[in-house]
Amino acid sequence: MADSDITISNSRPESIALDELSEGDLKRLDGGDENQNKTQTQWTYSDQLKQDNQSLEARGVPSIRQLPLAWDRVSIRGLGGADDIVYAPDLSNILAPWLQIKRRKTAARLRAAREAEKTANLNANANASSNVGSSVEHDGMSWTPGSKKPKKGEPGLRPGERYLLKDFSGLLKPGEMMLVVGRPGSGCTTFLKTLSSLTGGYAGVEGQVSYGSMKAGTKGFEPYRGEVSFISEEDFHDPNLSVGRTLDYALRMTTPSAAARPAAKDDGSIGTTDDFKEKKKSDLLRAFQIPHTEKTKVGNEYVRGVSGGERKRVSLAEALTPDPTIMCWDNATRGLDASTALGYARICRTLCDVSQKINVVSLYQAGNAIYDLFDKITVIAEGRLLYYGPRVDARPYFEALGFEQMDGANTADYLTAVTALEERRIRPGFEGRVPTTPAEFAAIYSKSDVARRMRAELDEYLADTTEQEGGTAIAQDSVQLQKNKGTRKGLPDKNNYMIQVRTAVIREYQQRWADKWTFWMRQLTTFLLAFITGSVFYAIPQTTGGLFLRGGVCFVSLVYPVTLAFADLSSAFVGRRVLSKHKAYSMYRPSAVFIAQTIADLPILVIQLVVYTIIIYWMSGLQQDAGLYFAFLLFTFLVVADVTALFRAIGYASSTYNDASKIAGSLFTAFTLYSGYVIYTPAMHPWFAWFRWLCPLYYGVEALMANELDGLTFECVAPQLAPYGADYGSGPSGCAITGATPGSTTLIGSTYLVDALHFHKPHVWRNFGVLIAWWVLYLAMGSFFLENIPAAGTTKAVTLFKPGGGGKYVKKAQAQGTDPRDVEEGVTAGQLVERPRGNVQTEVSEETFRGTTFSWQDLTYVVQADGKDKQLLDKVSGYCKAGTLTALMGSSGAGKTTLMDVLAARKSEGEVHGHVLLNGHPLHLSFQRTTGYCEQLDVHLPQATVREALEFSALLRQPRHIPDKEKLAYVDEIIELLELHDIEDAMVGVAGAGLGVEQRKRLTIGVELVSKPHLLFLDEPTSGLDGQSSFMILTFLKKLAAKGQSVLCTIHQPSASLFAGFDQLLLLKGGGKGIEFPSTANPAEYMIDVVSGDLSRGRDWAEVWLQSEERQLRMQELEAVNVEAAKYYNPEDQDENEFAATTWTQMRIVGARASLQLWRNLEYVVNKCMLHIMTGLIVGFSYWKIGHGYQDLQNRMFAIFNFVFVAPGVMVQTQPKFIANRDIFEKREKKAKLYSWVVFCFAEIIAELPYLLICAFLFWACWYATAGLSLAAGVAGPVFLEMVLYELLYTGIAQFIAAYAPNPEFAALIIPLFVGTVTTFCGVLIPYQQITAFWLYWLNPFTYLMGALLVFPLWDVEVQCKPEEFGIFDPPSGQTCGQYLETFLTYATGYLENPNDTSECHYCGYSKGEEYLASMNLTKHLDGWRDLLITLLFVLTSYGMVFLLLKLRSHKSKMAAE
Repeated sequence: MADSDITISNSRPESIALDELSEGDLKRLDGGDENQNKTQTQWTYSDQLKQDNQSLEARGVPSIRQLPLAWDRVSIRGLGGADDIVYAPDLSNILAPWLQIKRRKTAARLRAAREAEKTANLNANANASSNVGSSVEHDGMSWTPGSKKPKKGEPGLRPGERYLLKDFSGLLKPGEMMLVVGRPGSGCTTFLKTLSSLTGGYAGVEGQVSYGSMKAGTKGFEPYRGEVSFISEEDFHDPNLSVGRTLDYALRMTTPSAAARPAAKDDGSIGTTDDFKEKKKSDLLRAFQIPHTEKTKVGNEYVRGVSGGERKRVSLAEALTPDPTIMCWDNATRGLDASTALGYARICRTLCDVSQKINVVSLYQAGNAIYDLFDKITVIAEGRLLYYGPRVDARPYFEALGFEQMDGANTADYLTAVTALEERRIRPGFEGRVPTTPAEFAAIYSKSDVARRMRAELDEYLADTTEQEGGTAIAQDSVQLQKNKGTRKGLPDKNNYMIQVRTAVIREYQQRWADKWTFWMRQLTTFLLAFITGSVFYAIPQTTGGLFLRGGVCFVSLVYPVTLAFADLSSAFVGRRVLSKHKAYSMYRPSAVFIAQTIADLPILVIQLVVYTIIIYWMSGLQQDAGLYFAFLLFTFLVVADVTALFRAIGYASSTYNDASKIAGSLFTAFTLYSGYVIYTPAMHPWFAWFRWLCPLYYGVEALMANELDGLTFECVAPQLAPYGADYGSGPSGCAITGATPGSTTLIGSTYLVDALHFHKPHVWRNFGVLIAWWVLYLAMGSFFLENIPAAGTTKAVTLFKPGGGGKYVKKAQAQGTDPRDVEEGVTAGQLVERPRGNVQTEVSEETFRGTTFSWQDLTYVVQADGKDKQLLDKVSGYCKAGTLTALMGSSGAGKTTLMDVLAARKSEGEVHGHVLLNGHPLHLSFQRTTGYCEQLDVHLPQATVREALEFSALLRQPRHIPDKEKLAYVDEIIELLELHDIEDAMVGVAGAGLGVEQRKRLTIGVELVSKPHLLFLDEPTSGLDGQSSFMILTFLKKLAAKGQSVLCTIHQPSASLFAGFDQLLLLKGGGKGIEFPSTANPAEYMIDVVSGDLSRGRDWAEVWLQSEERQLRMQELEAVNVEAAKYYNPEDQDENEFAATTWTQMRIVGARASLQLWRNLEYVVNKCMLHIMTGLIVGFSYWKIGHGYQDLQNRMFAIFNFVFVAPGVMVQTQPKFIANRDIFEKREKKAKLYSWVVFCFAEIIAELPYLLICAFLFWACWYATAGLSLAAGVAGPVFLEMVLYELLYTGIAQFIAAYAPNPEFAALIIPLFVGTVTTFCGVLIPYQQITAFWLYWLNPFTYLMGALLVFPLWDVEVQCKPEEFGIFDPPSGQTCGQYLETFLTYATGYLENPNDTSECHYCGYSKGEEYLASMNLTKHLDGWRDLLITLLFVLTSYGMVFLLLKLRSHKSKMAAE
């Protein structure tokens, strides 16, 4: 950067050119001479640690735990070769299982091709760079056919295995730091996990890792597991908790005993546990310079919180809370600015120097200032050890091999570049003599003087077992001293189980209160369900007509709150990654979280259910007895607690949410069926009747019904009363109901309870004990499953490819007309022939970008925070000139991402003011689409492949006049540029089963580059990449700029050579205030230090810039740039289409992607189908071959009605998928104008349709015939059609709820309210004549759903009452039964079994199903077809609501308002 290139001026504080100031001027600006700056001693982390150590030593407590870290001949075996292709499952696994054989053959050929190409390339490079004629033999890193298989316990590769690390040895003594460097995929993370004893995800471990005298992986090490930590580069936190509360939780869990705590108060006293927690939290926040974030949410990619750099520092601070002795940090500075990264490294150095800790750190980009802090260096390439030894010897070692460091390159980058043939530089005279392959480097190192010295150091240490054991015993005693009273010595916990539970309870309440929407929605749902239930069952009469209603109110009182447990099923997966991380840190027992959730439930659930039961109990008119009410409350509470604990246990036992929802949905259906109400106990078939003993609802319903019916006498009324009417007022009558006494018009409740329901009053308190036992069992199950949840870092990570895919190998084979092809397009046979790939030099497309100048002036951004305005940007000004590359730098949290979001028009909240111009004119309609924005967080569809994600962006974002063929050709260029060819067919996936962090970052960059933007914003594009990849990205950006494109890029930790590649610099300080520095000033670390780091000396450099003359010159220059750019502005060149693609094209491409997503989401589709199959079989066999009795009419109705309850289990599956896709759309795709919200809704709806048809058929096939319903075409056909409509209806309902819901838990809480309301008022649980809230009946889609489902199978059913179902009475003397009931039968339903008898008349209440349907307001057969069409209208309405609610949720992006 030349001085004349300094063009960005910015802000209200903006900046000053340091090279134009004298030393005296600098002193004046800094506030005077050094003496003035020393008037007050500043707090330092080092001084604080020393003070804490002195406090402990003064009491005779060891302040330092010294544990050496040694690893001897360690090798790690993994499954599969480095070149293996692992195919992700899709529906073809089920529909065409024979393809698996072909896929295995394809994968084998691909592996052979990859290995052949690698060998050919290495031989070619060896011939070019090393001795002529040399060749590369098999390096022994992977198993080959014919190799000898070692015996159990012996070292060596087994079939299908490869070495991830090969023959690593070394030693770190207390107080030493080691830097691990290597390109992504070289094995750095595996090495750190191995040193941390997290090897559970690997096939085998050879050699030994030891901590003092303790061996990794042994039982003797387990009590001290917390002394060794692996800190992942991923940031996993509860996004709704504040930074302070996040650290509070970790500190409460890891607070040592009072005997091992340093002084926490100024007077030197130890203080309380809270005093220690607050002090240490303050120390950590100050050490990482984030005290200002204490009350701010941590946030994530979807929840607004602290900045990415601040979130990373929260992760680093949290990792220090357990105070481990040995820490292994994986790419710990990812996302940190250069100054903050250096500050982190200094903290590690301080911990080593003051507390004798051991820090092992892997970094992809390490500046020289960071590099110089380490004692030892390890260099890794492809699992081989290239160098391990002292830092001071590392560079001379490789220079002696013949490698030269490039000007401006960091030493760490130089070390990793020696194996990069295109990037390394050979010293003159060493041509043809330098090593080429990792195996050659490893062989040379093993014979080097450095290796011999390191081996001797290790051997000397290993030989001195006395010193090892002595030091280890002291450290172990110190660890035991830290344990609080009641803590088990055999566990690594510092606090006893009760303290862990109490701490988890506090966090549980904090989490619930932080997510207020979900918390209050649960309370509102419960209240509304109670009010709706109470109103519809209002004042149940004490007659036989109200008998069914009393059972109904007892049943729904239990079922409705139980459905809320589906939300707990979802929440079991939300914090799982955080829990796994804490388990890896050995903070606490995972089961403590489950117990804490249960304890936290108690007061909330009690209050919830007190309100719920009071409303229902007293509105419905159950027995007015306080004792019976409290029993009602007690059993409701126990049943809800039981099912909640069970569903959570299912969630913790399942690896995926879809598996859990399948099991929970099936159990819910079984629970409702065998509760004793939907199917009366006598009607239960023996093969499933036993299930009621496993059903908590059965014990609850029996207790509630027994309490309610015992002691009551019911008056018999029509239709059970026979005969009735004016002519029979004083004549003999009978009651046609089970349990009635012949000739009596009353029914004893206790008799009905026993005869009809097989319930018993003495069982009430037995059931209480059983429910308590189930609760304890479910809690024990959940605790067991949670204790066995994998710790972070112990699971195997795998990259999955689409079936038949294999990256460039497939593409080349297809071009040659050979195998393999993508099986999603069809499979052909053939032979794969591969040729070595030469070095690819990707050039920018010859298309020349029109010059684009982008400027902003006095830009201000204000948001609402805690009810107050918070200014995030303060009058920032600057510009990006056409053809220039501009760097945006600043400390973490300064507002870089916020500025980028505002400039790229990605903000939809807050207020933006100022002037933002493109070529001197206001932003046009297509600005967001033609502007590329590579965001800091990587948001992609998991089921898409790398190539598909790139093609999707290219097809939808490049101008519509460009042919698709040309768009896809440009995708190939970007794939080659970003070196994505090997993984172009890999699935994006999720963490642990998909792309790695570095691969995701490259994909994020590629997705924006393929759109050919005229203006490109990149937020930390090099974060997570190594130095070589970063330089490659920058080189390509410079090529884009050379073609006339403007590029604005935030960048962290750039090397001097990387920094010099930028034309302009915009420097931000905290508060979103801009500052500008010239390129002649020191590079990145120094600049940020001057602005906001150690060198700032309290000066407000933004204010200095505001007062400077240069600021005035820069403002004048900005005006001149706008005037100049406006001259070249041509309105005809502006694309005024909001979207590049037509609506039809959007629907075609987005719809195809949505369909492909479901095709590949095998788990989602299979679980949805399995839920229908399992539920259909359960319902069908539970109602096996329904008879023709009076009670069988009700059984037929409930057999059909139970189909309704397949919905909750499927809806809770559908909603998380919809919300995840919606979040991707809202976070990136909508703001980039890929496609419209209408297209998104259309694609989500259409993609589900085929599977809904299949699901309807599967349920129908499993249920319809087994239940004994008519198979006549006129009956079965309409029923199946209505079932299809119901699948569409509830899916539409689930999607429109999800369209507006903030998260899956909130959406899951609405399901019980909705399902509860529509099922209550549909005329099944309560007959039409007795429904109180009349209007809800007619507006209820389930009214018409049930009408269409019931009319056809029930209309022509001939009823034949069973003996116990007849109403029995004697006619008047001298009359036969027929004569006595002649008038009665003219207006009443039913039939008379013995019309000629003169005694014991047997009357059945119904003779045909149509009479039963009439009681449900279904009086005509045509009503079935009417209701079917009305259901179709509700289906269309539900899908219309999806569009409406998503539109209401969507907010327009904010543009600057002048």
